[in-house]
Amino acid sequence: MIGSVSLKRSVMSAVGWATATRFVAQMATWAMTLATVRFLSPADYGLMAVAMTITSVISALSTVGLIDAVVQSRRVTEDDLQSVFGLVLLINAACLVLLCVLAYPAAWFYREPRLVPLLQVASLIFVATAFQAVPRAQLDKRLDLKTVSRVDLVARITGGAAVLGLAWKGFGVWSLIAGPLLAAALQALGFSLAVGWLRRPRLNLANLYGILRSGGLRTVEQVLWYAYMNSDIFIIGRLLGADTVGVYWVARNLAAMPIDKFAMTVRPAAFPAFALVQHDRKNSLRYLCKATRLLAFICFPVLFGLAATAPQAVALALGPKWTLAAAPVAILAIAMAFRPIGLVIAPFLMGLGEFGASLRNTLFAAVLFPTAFAVGSHWGLIGVCTAWLFATPVQLIVLIRRAALVAGSSIGELLAPLLSPLAGSVLMYVAVTELSRRLPGGWHVWPSFLLLTATGVAVYSLYAALFMRPLFAELRDLARR
Repeated sequence: MIGSVSLKRSVMSAVGWATATRFVAQMATWAMTLATVRFLSPADYGLMAVAMTITSVISALSTVGLIDAVVQSRRVTEDDLQSVFGLVLLINAACLVLLCVLAYPAAWFYREPRLVPLLQVASLIFVATAFQAVPRAQLDKRLDLKTVSRVDLVARITGGAAVLGLAWKGFGVWSLIAGPLLAAALQALGFSLAVGWLRRPRLNLANLYGILRSGGLRTVEQVLWYAYMNSDIFIIGRLLGADTVGVYWVARNLAAMPIDKFAMTVRPAAFPAFALVQHDRKNSLRYLCKATRLLAFICFPVLFGLAATAPQAVALALGPKWTLAAAPVAILAIAMAFRPIGLVIAPFLMGLGEFGASLRNTLFAAVLFPTAFAVGSHWGLIGVCTAWLFATPVQLIVLIRRAALVAGSSIGELLAPLLSPLAGSVLMYVAVTELSRRLPGGWHVWPSFLLLTATGVAVYSLYAALFMRPLFAELRDLARR
């Protein structure tokens, strides 16, 4: 059993290394992504969105369920790992073949013959996935995010540079496929070398009942998660065409970028950390409340601020040909503000071994989001964006209720840490949007954006200093650790 002090040190060290290295990686990849957008068209991104959506849904079958079960399991032998490796190889080979076959009906459904070669090349991702899964699980299980972060740093920057270089040379949508494939291959190589693990695969499944059961639930959940999270692309791609999909894809990625990148740092530490204290649910609940409080304090103002400055942010980041993305970014940024809380509740439930509870949450979302998107699509692009705005808070309430039931707590106890950061962020949003309306029409984009950003920072900081002083102390303590 790991003591509380030892666990804190392990988690803080893991988060510290992950944050530092991934901050460098994200700054580099953000810069390269924003530069790449200027070389490509909305149609390129629309085609990429459809291809990667189909690929990601199938990839949910590849390893995630088994590997998460390995991380959560208290005891895994070398024989178990070899058997998991053998099973993962078979599953990924099947996924590769399945994607190659599905390329043809997908091209027919979307009336886009270029999807056939794109999807067949994208299927190579499963080769890299098969070989990185078990080594990555071993690193996650012992909270060695220092190594994980270093490998990710090299892989993501190299992949991003490849995308930018190929886009600059005129390879179009193929540049968006080649970069992720290169990054995945480098991750597979780096993780394998880091743990020195390259074993002969086995298929002795007799002793893997617990891992297979938990992994099966997790796999079903991941398939549902990918399906509902990408159901908007399925719907828009069929009804509204590639150009609209491209605008929406870029807008959604820009709005979700702060959250998705931050979650890449938080989740790898959160899941194994909660697994380590699964025997002590009182402490687990305390860690969950602290995590949600800090996430809300940081993420709410960032996303509400992006919503308030969306026209200026889109003009600066994407250029004039992407002006149609401004309104979607403004709507989606507010919806995305609530996602970080859900992203930490899922690792909480899985870390405690409550895979069934986590699956029920995902089943609810798999009905809620596609229904909302289908209804919203009747009002076009803005309707789909507004569907996010209504569905995300509903999902959050359901997630919090499930976590409260598992932890023996109340919904109010888990909602309370969110209220003050939310109030401060709304106040900041109102102040910034009101100032934006009063700015002279002839102002250049840069001065407008800087003035609005400074105003938002000042308003939120003043509110935090008056009403959220304890959170400042928590953040200072976290930074020191």
